[in-house]
Amino acid sequence: MPAGRQEAARVWQFFADNPWVTVFSVITVGALLGMVRFGPVRLGAAGVLFVGLLVGALDKDIADALPAGVSALGLALYVYTVGLESGPAFFRELRGQLAVMAGAIVALVVTAVVVGALGHGALGISGPFLAGGFAGIGTTTPGLAAAQAASEDPAQPAVGYAIGYPFAVVITILFIAALATRRRWTARRDPGSGLPAALVTRTVHVTREIAWADVPGVAEHRVLASEYRAVGAAPRVALQLDRLHPGDLVEVVGGEEDVVAATARLGELAAAHLLDDRSTVDYRRVLLTNPDLAGHTVAELGLADTYGAAVSRVRRGDFDMLAHDGLVLQLDDRLRVVMPRERSAEVTRFLGDTEAKVSEVSAVSLGLGLALGFLIGIPSLTLGGTALALGTGAGPLVMGMVLGWLRRTGPLVWTLPTRANLTLRQIGLLLFLAIVGLSSGYSFRENAFSMFGLKLLAVLVVGAVVSYALMVLVAKALGQSRERTMGLLSGYVGNPAILAYTNSRVSDSRVNSGYSTLFALSILVKIVCVQLLVGL
Repeated sequence: MPAGRQEAARVWQFFADNPWVTVFSVITVGALLGMVRFGPVRLGAAGVLFVGLLVGALDKDIADALPAGVSALGLALYVYTVGLESGPAFFRELRGQLAVMAGAIVALVVTAVVVGALGHGALGISGPFLAGGFAGIGTTTPGLAAAQAASEDPAQPAVGYAIGYPFAVVITILFIAALATRRRWTARRDPGSGLPAALVTRTVHVTREIAWADVPGVAEHRVLASEYRAVGAAPRVALQLDRLHPGDLVEVVGGEEDVVAATARLGELAAAHLLDDRSTVDYRRVLLTNPDLAGHTVAELGLADTYGAAVSRVRRGDFDMLAHDGLVLQLDDRLRVVMPRERSAEVTRFLGDTEAKVSEVSAVSLGLGLALGFLIGIPSLTLGGTALALGTGAGPLVMGMVLGWLRRTGPLVWTLPTRANLTLRQIGLLLFLAIVGLSSGYSFRENAFSMFGLKLLAVLVVGAVVSYALMVLVAKALGQSRERTMGLLSGYVGNPAILAYTNSRVSDSRVNSGYSTLFALSILVKIVCVQLLVGL
Protein backbone atom coordinates (compact mmCIF):
# COMPACT_ATOMS: atom_id res chain seq x y z
CA MET A 1 0.00 0.00 0.00
CA PRO A 2 1.42 3.45 -0.92
CA ALA A 3 2.68 5.55 2.01
CA GLY A 4 0.03 8.25 1.47
CA ARG A 5 -2.78 5.73 1.54
CA GLN A 6 -1.36 4.11 4.69
CA GLU A 7 -1.27 7.51 6.40
CA ALA A 8 -4.88 8.18 5.41
CA ALA A 9 -5.92 4.78 6.72
CA ARG A 10 -4.33 5.57 10.08
CA VAL A 11 -6.27 8.83 10.24
CA TRP A 12 -9.56 7.07 9.45
CA GLN A 13 -8.77 4.43 12.04
CA PHE A 14 -8.15 7.21 14.59
CA PHE A 15 -11.66 8.48 13.91
CA ALA A 16 -13.04 4.98 14.42
CA ASP A 17 -11.08 4.40 17.64
CA ASN A 18 -12.06 7.76 19.18
CA PRO A 19 -15.75 8.26 18.40
CA TRP A 20 -16.32 11.18 20.76
CA VAL A 21 -13.43 13.11 19.23
CA THR A 22 -14.99 12.39 15.85
CA VAL A 23 -18.49 13.48 16.89
CA PHE A 24 -17.43 16.81 18.31
CA SER A 25 -14.97 17.49 15.51
CA VAL A 26 -17.84 16.99 13.07
CA ILE A 27 -20.01 19.36 15.12
CA THR A 28 -17.25 21.99 15.10
CA VAL A 29 -16.52 21.88 11.38
CA GLY A 30 -20.22 21.48 10.54
CA ALA A 31 -21.13 24.55 12.59
CA LEU A 32 -18.51 26.54 10.69
CA LEU A 33 -19.92 25.31 7.39
CA GLY A 34 -23.40 26.26 8.58
CA MET A 35 -22.27 29.89 8.94
CA VAL A 36 -21.25 30.15 5.29
CA ARG A 37 -23.81 31.98 3.16
CA PHE A 38 -24.74 30.48 -0.20
CA GLY A 39 -26.67 33.36 -1.75
CA PRO A 40 -29.63 33.96 0.61
CA VAL A 41 -29.19 30.57 2.29
CA ARG A 42 -27.19 29.35 5.25
CA LEU A 43 -27.18 25.63 6.08
CA GLY A 44 -27.20 26.31 9.82
CA ALA A 45 -27.27 23.12 11.88
CA ALA A 46 -27.63 21.04 8.70
CA GLY A 47 -23.97 21.78 8.02
CA VAL A 48 -23.20 19.23 10.75
CA LEU A 49 -25.13 16.56 8.82
CA PHE A 50 -23.17 17.14 5.62
CA VAL A 51 -19.78 17.17 7.34
CA GLY A 52 -20.81 13.98 9.15
CA LEU A 53 -21.69 12.38 5.81
CA LEU A 54 -18.30 13.38 4.42
CA VAL A 55 -16.36 11.94 7.36
CA GLY A 56 -18.54 8.84 7.59
CA ALA A 57 -17.94 8.15 3.89
CA LEU A 58 -14.21 7.77 4.51
CA ASP A 59 -14.38 4.41 6.26
CA LYS A 60 -17.10 1.91 7.08
CA ASP A 61 -15.63 1.27 10.56
CA ILE A 62 -16.43 4.83 11.71
CA ALA A 63 -20.16 4.12 11.78
CA ASP A 64 -19.71 0.86 13.72
CA ALA A 65 -17.79 2.61 16.53
CA LEU A 66 -20.34 5.34 17.26
CA PRO A 67 -21.85 5.44 20.79
CA ALA A 68 -25.29 3.89 20.98
CA GLY A 69 -28.35 5.86 22.04
CA VAL A 70 -26.84 9.32 21.64
CA SER A 71 -28.85 10.17 18.54
CA ALA A 72 -32.12 9.18 20.25
CA LEU A 73 -31.32 11.34 23.27
CA GLY A 74 -30.34 14.28 21.07
CA LEU A 75 -33.54 13.96 19.05
CA ALA A 76 -35.70 13.73 22.18
CA LEU A 77 -34.17 16.90 23.63
CA TYR A 78 -34.71 18.70 20.36
CA VAL A 79 -38.35 17.78 19.77
CA TYR A 80 -39.37 18.13 23.43
CA THR A 81 -38.05 21.69 23.66
CA VAL A 82 -39.66 22.50 20.30
CA GLY A 83 -42.96 21.18 21.67
CA LEU A 84 -42.70 23.27 24.84
CA GLU A 85 -42.29 26.42 22.78
CA SER A 86 -44.77 25.72 19.96
CA GLY A 87 -47.52 24.03 22.00
CA PRO A 88 -49.22 27.21 23.29
CA ALA A 89 -49.37 28.75 19.80
CA PHE A 90 -50.66 25.51 18.29
CA PHE A 91 -53.59 25.16 20.68
CA ARG A 92 -54.28 28.89 20.59
CA GLU A 93 -54.57 28.83 16.80
CA LEU A 94 -56.40 25.50 16.65
CA ARG A 95 -59.94 26.83 16.35
CA GLY A 96 -59.29 29.84 14.13
CA GLN A 97 -56.88 28.05 11.78
CA LEU A 98 -58.49 24.60 11.69
CA ALA A 99 -59.26 24.82 7.98
CA VAL A 100 -55.67 25.80 7.19
CA MET A 101 -54.36 22.94 9.32
CA ALA A 102 -56.64 20.46 7.54
CA GLY A 103 -55.46 21.82 4.19
CA ALA A 104 -51.82 21.38 5.20
CA ILE A 105 -52.48 17.77 6.22
CA VAL A 106 -54.08 17.07 2.82
CA ALA A 107 -51.15 18.72 1.03
CA LEU A 108 -48.62 16.56 2.91
CA VAL A 109 -50.58 13.36 2.25
CA VAL A 110 -50.85 14.20 -1.47
CA THR A 111 -47.11 14.89 -1.54
CA ALA A 112 -46.40 11.50 0.05
CA VAL A 113 -48.62 9.83 -2.56
CA VAL A 114 -46.81 11.65 -5.40
CA VAL A 115 -43.37 10.72 -4.04
CA GLY A 116 -44.44 7.10 -3.52
CA ALA A 117 -46.15 6.69 -6.88
CA LEU A 118 -43.41 8.39 -8.89
CA GLY A 119 -40.47 7.00 -6.94
CA HIS A 120 -41.59 3.45 -6.21
CA GLY A 121 -44.27 2.86 -8.81
CA ALA A 122 -42.51 4.44 -11.80
CA LEU A 123 -38.80 4.23 -10.94
CA GLY A 124 -38.65 1.29 -8.51
CA ILE A 125 -36.94 3.18 -5.68
CA SER A 126 -37.35 1.43 -2.34
CA GLY A 127 -39.45 2.89 0.49
CA PRO A 128 -36.69 3.78 2.99
CA PHE A 129 -34.92 6.03 0.46
CA LEU A 130 -38.21 7.72 -0.43
CA ALA A 131 -39.17 8.11 3.22
CA GLY A 132 -35.87 9.82 4.01
CA GLY A 133 -36.24 11.96 0.92
CA PHE A 134 -39.76 12.96 1.95
CA ALA A 135 -38.36 13.98 5.34
CA GLY A 136 -35.63 15.89 3.51
CA ILE A 137 -38.00 17.99 1.38
CA GLY A 138 -39.89 18.65 4.61
CA THR A 139 -36.56 19.45 6.37
CA THR A 140 -37.89 17.50 9.36
CA THR A 141 -35.26 15.88 11.56
CA PRO A 142 -37.84 13.92 13.61
CA GLY A 143 -39.21 12.57 10.31
CA LEU A 144 -35.76 11.27 9.43
CA ALA A 145 -35.53 9.59 12.82
CA ALA A 146 -38.94 7.95 12.31
CA ALA A 147 -37.88 6.69 8.88
CA GLN A 148 -34.66 5.24 10.31
CA ALA A 149 -36.52 3.54 13.16
CA ALA A 150 -38.92 1.90 10.69
CA SER A 151 -36.20 0.79 8.22
CA GLU A 152 -34.02 -2.29 8.35
CA ASP A 153 -31.07 -0.22 7.10
CA PRO A 154 -31.10 3.21 8.84
CA ALA A 155 -28.53 4.54 6.37
CA GLN A 156 -30.98 4.48 3.46
CA PRO A 157 -33.36 7.16 4.81
CA ALA A 158 -30.35 9.33 5.67
CA VAL A 159 -29.21 9.18 2.04
CA GLY A 160 -32.63 10.35 0.84
CA TYR A 161 -32.73 13.08 3.49
CA ALA A 162 -29.30 14.42 2.55
CA ILE A 163 -30.25 14.54 -1.14
CA GLY A 164 -33.60 16.25 -0.57
CA TYR A 165 -32.72 18.72 2.19
CA PRO A 166 -30.59 21.34 0.38
CA PHE A 167 -32.91 21.47 -2.62
CA ALA A 168 -35.90 21.87 -0.31
CA VAL A 169 -34.40 24.97 1.29
CA VAL A 170 -33.53 26.53 -2.07
CA ILE A 171 -36.92 25.77 -3.67
CA THR A 172 -38.83 27.08 -0.64
CA ILE A 173 -36.87 30.33 -0.66
CA LEU A 174 -37.69 30.75 -4.36
CA PHE A 175 -41.38 30.32 -3.46
CA ILE A 176 -41.07 32.88 -0.64
CA ALA A 177 -39.27 35.33 -2.94
CA ALA A 178 -42.06 34.98 -5.52
CA LEU A 179 -44.73 35.57 -2.87
CA ALA A 180 -42.87 38.64 -1.58
CA THR A 181 -43.20 40.28 -4.99
CA ARG A 182 -46.96 39.70 -5.17
CA ARG A 183 -48.74 42.93 -4.24
CA ARG A 184 -52.22 42.14 -5.53
CA TRP A 185 -53.42 39.49 -3.08
CA THR A 186 -56.98 39.21 -1.83
CA ALA A 187 -57.23 38.17 1.82
CA ARG A 188 -60.91 37.62 2.58
CA ARG A 189 -60.39 36.12 6.04
CA ASP A 190 -57.14 37.74 7.06
CA PRO A 191 -57.40 41.40 6.06
CA GLY A 192 -55.73 43.02 9.07
CA SER A 193 -52.10 43.94 9.47
CA GLY A 194 -51.55 41.56 12.35
CA LEU A 195 -49.99 42.55 15.66
CA PRO A 196 -47.18 45.07 15.34
CA ALA A 197 -43.76 43.74 14.44
CA ALA A 198 -42.19 46.58 16.48
CA LEU A 199 -43.47 48.72 19.36
CA VAL A 200 -43.07 52.47 19.81
CA THR A 201 -43.75 54.83 22.72
CA ARG A 202 -45.11 58.34 22.19
CA THR A 203 -46.21 61.11 24.58
CA VAL A 204 -49.56 62.53 23.42
CA HIS A 205 -50.99 65.92 24.34
CA VAL A 206 -54.75 65.53 24.76
CA THR A 207 -56.76 68.30 23.05
CA ARG A 208 -60.31 67.03 23.53
CA GLU A 209 -62.30 65.30 26.27
CA ILE A 210 -62.53 61.60 25.53
CA ALA A 211 -62.97 58.28 27.30
CA TRP A 212 -59.80 56.19 27.17
CA ALA A 213 -61.86 53.12 26.26
CA ASP A 214 -63.00 54.90 23.07
CA VAL A 215 -59.46 55.37 21.77
CA PRO A 216 -58.80 53.14 18.71
CA GLY A 217 -56.87 49.99 19.58
CA VAL A 218 -57.47 50.06 23.34
CA ALA A 219 -60.23 47.43 23.40
CA GLU A 220 -58.26 45.16 21.04
CA HIS A 221 -55.10 45.37 23.23
CA ARG A 222 -53.22 47.03 20.38
CA VAL A 223 -52.34 50.17 22.35
CA LEU A 224 -52.03 50.92 26.06
CA ALA A 225 -51.15 53.82 28.31
CA SER A 226 -48.09 53.42 30.53
CA GLU A 227 -47.84 56.86 32.18
CA TYR A 228 -50.29 59.73 32.68
CA ARG A 229 -50.13 63.33 33.87
CA ALA A 230 -53.28 65.34 34.44
CA VAL A 231 -53.22 69.11 34.13
CA GLY A 232 -51.51 70.60 37.19
CA ALA A 233 -50.69 67.18 38.70
CA ALA A 234 -47.56 65.04 38.99
CA PRO A 235 -46.97 62.11 36.60
CA ARG A 236 -48.32 58.73 37.71
CA VAL A 237 -48.50 55.18 36.42
CA ALA A 238 -51.52 54.85 34.10
CA LEU A 239 -53.28 52.07 36.00
CA GLN A 240 -56.93 52.92 35.48
CA LEU A 241 -57.70 55.64 32.98
CA ASP A 242 -61.26 56.83 32.60
CA ARG A 243 -61.82 60.21 30.95
CA LEU A 244 -59.02 62.33 29.56
CA HIS A 245 -59.25 66.11 29.44
CA PRO A 246 -57.64 68.80 27.30
CA GLY A 247 -54.11 69.54 28.51
CA ASP A 248 -53.49 66.00 29.87
CA LEU A 249 -50.40 64.09 28.80
CA VAL A 250 -50.50 60.34 28.23
CA GLU A 251 -47.76 57.92 27.24
CA VAL A 252 -49.11 55.64 24.49
CA VAL A 253 -47.45 52.30 23.62
CA GLY A 254 -48.19 50.14 20.58
CA GLY A 255 -47.33 49.56 16.95
CA GLU A 256 -46.48 52.59 14.82
CA GLU A 257 -49.78 52.62 12.90
CA ASP A 258 -51.88 52.04 16.00
CA VAL A 259 -50.12 54.79 17.95
CA VAL A 260 -50.63 57.20 15.05
CA ALA A 261 -54.37 56.38 14.99
CA ALA A 262 -54.65 56.78 18.77
CA THR A 263 -52.78 60.09 18.66
CA ALA A 264 -55.11 61.43 15.97
CA ARG A 265 -58.13 60.66 18.18
CA LEU A 266 -56.55 62.04 21.36
CA GLY A 267 -54.92 65.19 20.07
CA GLU A 268 -51.31 65.66 19.00
CA LEU A 269 -47.76 64.64 19.85
CA ALA A 270 -46.41 66.46 22.88
CA ALA A 271 -43.32 68.63 22.69
CA ALA A 272 -41.73 66.89 25.72
CA HIS A 273 -41.44 63.18 26.50
CA LEU A 274 -43.09 62.13 29.77
CA LEU A 275 -40.55 59.38 30.31
CA ASP A 276 -37.72 61.91 30.40
CA ASP A 277 -38.90 62.97 33.86
CA ARG A 278 -38.13 60.06 36.19
CA SER A 279 -38.48 61.96 39.46
CA THR A 280 -41.77 60.25 40.45
CA VAL A 281 -42.30 57.48 37.88
CA ASP A 282 -39.51 55.11 36.91
CA TYR A 283 -39.34 52.43 34.24
CA ARG A 284 -36.95 49.60 33.43
CA ARG A 285 -36.78 46.09 31.97
CA VAL A 286 -36.84 43.42 34.65
CA LEU A 287 -35.93 39.78 34.00
CA LEU A 288 -38.60 37.37 35.22
CA THR A 289 -36.71 34.66 37.12
CA ASN A 290 -39.03 34.03 40.07
CA PRO A 291 -40.24 30.45 39.39
CA ASP A 292 -43.42 31.02 41.39
CA LEU A 293 -44.58 33.52 38.76
CA ALA A 294 -43.98 31.39 35.65
CA GLY A 295 -47.18 30.35 33.92
CA HIS A 296 -49.19 33.19 35.47
CA THR A 297 -50.78 36.03 33.55
CA VAL A 298 -49.76 39.68 33.79
CA ALA A 299 -52.89 40.39 35.85
CA GLU A 300 -52.07 37.57 38.27
CA LEU A 301 -48.77 39.25 39.18
CA GLY A 302 -50.81 41.81 41.14
CA LEU A 303 -48.31 44.59 40.47
CA ALA A 304 -50.99 47.27 40.35
CA ASP A 305 -52.56 46.42 43.72
CA THR A 306 -49.32 45.70 45.57
CA TYR A 307 -46.87 48.19 44.13
CA GLY A 308 -48.89 50.60 42.00
CA ALA A 309 -46.88 49.37 38.98
CA ALA A 310 -47.78 48.15 35.50
CA VAL A 311 -46.19 46.06 32.74
CA SER A 312 -46.21 47.75 29.33
CA ARG A 313 -44.14 45.34 27.23
CA VAL A 314 -42.87 41.78 27.41
CA ARG A 315 -39.78 40.80 25.44
CA ARG A 316 -39.53 37.07 24.76
CA GLY A 317 -36.50 36.01 22.79
CA ASP A 318 -36.20 38.54 19.99
CA PHE A 319 -39.82 39.70 20.01
CA ASP A 320 -41.53 42.51 21.90
CA MET A 321 -45.16 41.96 22.84
CA LEU A 322 -47.62 44.51 24.14
CA ALA A 323 -48.62 43.53 27.67
CA HIS A 324 -52.25 42.86 28.60
CA ASP A 325 -53.94 41.23 31.57
CA GLY A 326 -54.36 37.83 29.89
CA LEU A 327 -50.79 37.47 28.58
CA VAL A 328 -49.19 34.36 30.10
CA LEU A 329 -45.61 34.86 31.25
CA GLN A 330 -42.70 32.45 31.30
CA LEU A 331 -39.26 32.39 32.84
CA ASP A 332 -36.66 34.53 31.06
CA ASP A 333 -39.25 37.06 29.85
CA ARG A 334 -38.05 40.66 30.09
CA LEU A 335 -40.81 42.83 31.48
CA ARG A 336 -40.86 46.57 30.83
CA VAL A 337 -42.29 47.81 34.13
CA VAL A 338 -43.54 51.34 34.83
CA MET A 339 -43.62 51.97 38.60
CA PRO A 340 -43.42 54.58 41.34
CA ARG A 341 -39.76 55.42 41.74
CA GLU A 342 -39.69 54.50 45.44
CA ARG A 343 -41.08 50.99 44.74
CA SER A 344 -38.64 50.01 41.97
CA ALA A 345 -36.36 47.94 44.23
CA GLU A 346 -39.33 46.00 45.64
CA VAL A 347 -40.74 45.25 42.20
CA THR A 348 -37.35 44.07 40.97
CA ARG A 349 -36.91 41.69 43.93
CA PHE A 350 -40.43 40.33 43.45
CA LEU A 351 -39.91 39.50 39.78
CA GLY A 352 -36.45 38.03 40.36
CA ASP A 353 -34.11 39.75 37.91
CA THR A 354 -31.34 37.24 38.62
CA GLU A 355 -29.24 36.41 35.56
CA ALA A 356 -27.85 33.28 37.22
CA LYS A 357 -31.31 31.68 37.19
CA VAL A 358 -31.88 32.21 33.47
CA SER A 359 -30.13 28.97 32.53
CA GLU A 360 -31.43 26.91 35.47
CA VAL A 361 -33.58 23.94 34.49
CA SER A 362 -35.93 22.02 36.76
CA ALA A 363 -34.60 18.46 36.59
CA VAL A 364 -37.93 17.18 37.95
CA SER A 365 -40.14 18.72 35.26
CA LEU A 366 -37.65 18.07 32.45
CA GLY A 367 -37.08 14.45 33.46
CA LEU A 368 -40.77 13.73 34.02
CA GLY A 369 -41.78 15.41 30.76
CA LEU A 370 -39.27 13.42 28.72
CA ALA A 371 -40.20 10.16 30.49
CA LEU A 372 -43.86 10.72 29.64
CA GLY A 373 -42.89 11.56 26.07
CA PHE A 374 -40.96 8.32 25.67
CA LEU A 375 -43.87 6.39 27.20
CA ILE A 376 -46.50 7.66 24.76
CA GLY A 377 -44.07 6.91 21.93
CA ILE A 378 -44.03 3.17 22.72
CA PRO A 379 -47.52 1.96 21.63
CA SER A 380 -47.85 1.10 17.95
CA LEU A 381 -50.68 0.56 15.48
CA THR A 382 -50.29 -1.92 12.63
CA LEU A 383 -51.79 -0.97 9.27
CA GLY A 384 -51.25 -3.73 6.76
CA GLY A 385 -47.58 -4.53 7.07
CA THR A 386 -46.60 -1.17 8.54
CA ALA A 387 -46.38 -0.46 12.27
CA LEU A 388 -47.10 3.17 13.15
CA ALA A 389 -45.80 4.63 16.40
CA LEU A 390 -44.98 8.07 17.74
CA GLY A 391 -41.54 6.79 18.76
CA THR A 392 -38.73 8.93 20.10
CA GLY A 393 -39.36 11.53 17.42
CA ALA A 394 -43.03 12.34 17.98
CA GLY A 395 -43.68 11.10 21.53
CA PRO A 396 -41.62 13.78 23.30
CA LEU A 397 -42.86 16.35 20.76
CA VAL A 398 -46.54 15.69 21.52
CA MET A 399 -45.91 15.63 25.25
CA GLY A 400 -43.90 18.83 25.01
CA MET A 401 -46.75 20.54 23.14
CA VAL A 402 -49.30 19.51 25.77
CA LEU A 403 -47.09 20.47 28.71
CA GLY A 404 -46.09 23.72 27.05
CA TRP A 405 -49.78 24.52 26.67
CA LEU A 406 -50.45 23.67 30.34
CA ARG A 407 -47.34 25.67 31.37
CA ARG A 408 -47.56 24.53 34.99
CA THR A 409 -49.27 21.87 37.11
CA GLY A 410 -49.33 22.85 40.77
CA PRO A 411 -45.72 23.46 41.80
CA LEU A 412 -44.29 21.99 38.57
CA VAL A 413 -43.38 24.54 35.91
CA TRP A 414 -43.16 22.70 32.59
CA THR A 415 -41.84 25.53 30.46
CA LEU A 416 -38.14 26.30 30.33
CA PRO A 417 -36.41 29.68 30.34
CA THR A 418 -36.06 30.77 26.73
CA ARG A 419 -32.27 30.65 26.71
CA ALA A 420 -32.18 27.24 28.40
CA ASN A 421 -34.75 25.93 25.92
CA LEU A 422 -32.73 27.12 22.92
CA THR A 423 -29.49 25.74 24.37
CA LEU A 424 -30.89 22.26 25.00
CA ARG A 425 -32.54 22.29 21.58
CA GLN A 426 -29.31 23.19 19.83
CA ILE A 427 -27.28 20.57 21.70
CA GLY A 428 -29.85 17.87 20.96
CA LEU A 429 -30.06 18.71 17.27
CA LEU A 430 -26.29 18.89 16.78
CA LEU A 431 -25.72 15.53 18.46
CA PHE A 432 -28.45 13.87 16.42
CA LEU A 433 -27.27 15.26 13.08
CA ALA A 434 -23.62 14.40 13.77
CA ILE A 435 -24.44 10.78 14.60
CA VAL A 436 -26.80 10.42 11.64
CA GLY A 437 -24.25 11.86 9.23
CA LEU A 438 -21.40 9.69 10.49
CA SER A 439 -23.47 6.50 10.51
CA SER A 440 -24.87 7.09 7.01
CA GLY A 441 -21.85 8.53 5.21
CA TYR A 442 -20.60 5.30 3.64
CA SER A 443 -24.02 4.42 2.26
CA PHE A 444 -24.41 7.99 0.98
CA ARG A 445 -21.11 7.64 -0.88
CA GLU A 446 -22.27 4.44 -2.56
CA ASN A 447 -25.76 5.65 -3.56
CA ALA A 448 -25.95 9.41 -3.95
CA PHE A 449 -23.42 9.92 -6.76
CA SER A 450 -24.97 7.53 -9.23
CA MET A 451 -27.84 7.19 -11.67
CA PHE A 452 -29.92 6.03 -8.70
CA GLY A 453 -29.13 9.26 -6.89
CA LEU A 454 -30.19 11.35 -9.89
CA LYS A 455 -33.50 9.47 -10.11
CA LEU A 456 -34.16 10.01 -6.41
CA LEU A 457 -33.26 13.69 -6.74
CA ALA A 458 -35.69 14.13 -9.64
CA VAL A 459 -38.50 12.52 -7.62
CA LEU A 460 -37.81 14.74 -4.63
CA VAL A 461 -37.64 17.96 -6.65
CA VAL A 462 -41.01 17.17 -8.22
CA GLY A 463 -42.41 16.29 -4.78
CA ALA A 464 -41.10 19.52 -3.27
CA VAL A 465 -42.58 21.74 -5.99
CA VAL A 466 -45.94 19.95 -5.77
CA SER A 467 -45.95 20.14 -1.98
CA TYR A 468 -45.13 23.83 -1.62
CA ALA A 469 -47.45 24.84 -4.46
CA LEU A 470 -50.31 22.95 -2.83
CA MET A 471 -49.72 24.71 0.50
CA VAL A 472 -49.74 28.13 -1.16
CA LEU A 473 -52.93 27.28 -3.09
CA VAL A 474 -54.62 26.05 0.09
CA ALA A 475 -53.79 29.28 1.93
CA LYS A 476 -54.90 31.39 -1.03
CA ALA A 477 -58.18 29.47 -1.38
CA LEU A 478 -58.91 29.89 2.33
CA GLY A 479 -58.51 33.66 2.12
CA GLN A 480 -55.23 33.98 4.00
CA SER A 481 -53.10 37.08 3.54
CA ARG A 482 -49.87 37.06 1.57
CA GLU A 483 -47.90 37.63 4.77
CA ARG A 484 -49.59 34.80 6.67
CA THR A 485 -49.22 32.52 3.63
CA MET A 486 -45.47 33.12 3.66
CA GLY A 487 -45.40 32.22 7.36
CA LEU A 488 -47.60 29.18 6.80
CA LEU A 489 -45.29 27.91 4.06
CA SER A 490 -42.26 28.47 6.30
CA GLY A 491 -43.90 26.48 9.10
CA TYR A 492 -45.14 23.82 6.67
CA VAL A 493 -41.56 23.19 5.55
CA GLY A 494 -40.36 23.79 9.09
CA ASN A 495 -36.91 25.26 8.65
CA PRO A 496 -35.71 28.19 10.81
CA ALA A 497 -33.49 29.46 7.98
CA ILE A 498 -36.57 29.83 5.79
CA LEU A 499 -38.40 31.71 8.54
CA ALA A 500 -35.44 34.05 8.92
CA TYR A 501 -35.41 34.71 5.18
CA THR A 502 -39.17 35.35 5.20
CA ASN A 503 -38.86 37.86 8.04
CA SER A 504 -36.12 39.62 6.08
CA ARG A 505 -38.56 40.13 3.18
CA VAL A 506 -41.72 41.02 5.13
CA SER A 507 -42.08 42.78 8.50
CA ASP A 508 -45.42 41.51 9.76
CA SER A 509 -46.36 39.51 12.87
CA ARG A 510 -48.57 37.22 10.78
CA VAL A 511 -45.42 35.60 9.38
CA ASN A 512 -44.42 34.24 12.80
CA SER A 513 -48.03 33.44 13.68
CA GLY A 514 -48.42 31.39 10.51
CA TYR A 515 -45.13 29.61 11.18
CA SER A 516 -46.27 28.62 14.69
CA THR A 517 -49.62 27.39 13.35
CA LEU A 518 -48.16 24.67 11.14
CA PHE A 519 -44.66 23.97 12.47
CA ALA A 520 -45.47 21.30 15.07
CA LEU A 521 -48.47 19.91 13.18
CA SER A 522 -46.47 19.36 9.99
CA ILE A 523 -43.79 17.46 11.92
CA LEU A 524 -46.40 15.05 13.29
CA VAL A 525 -48.00 14.46 9.90
CA LYS A 526 -44.61 13.95 8.22
CA ILE A 527 -43.69 11.35 10.85
CA VAL A 528 -46.79 9.34 9.99
CA CYS A 529 -46.20 9.71 6.23
CA VAL A 530 -42.57 8.57 6.35
CA GLN A 531 -43.52 5.42 8.25
CA LEU A 532 -46.06 4.60 5.55
CA LEU A 533 -43.52 5.27 2.79
CA VAL A 534 -40.98 2.93 4.42
CA GLY A 535 -43.45 0.09 3.90
CA LEU A 536 -43.36 0.45 0.10
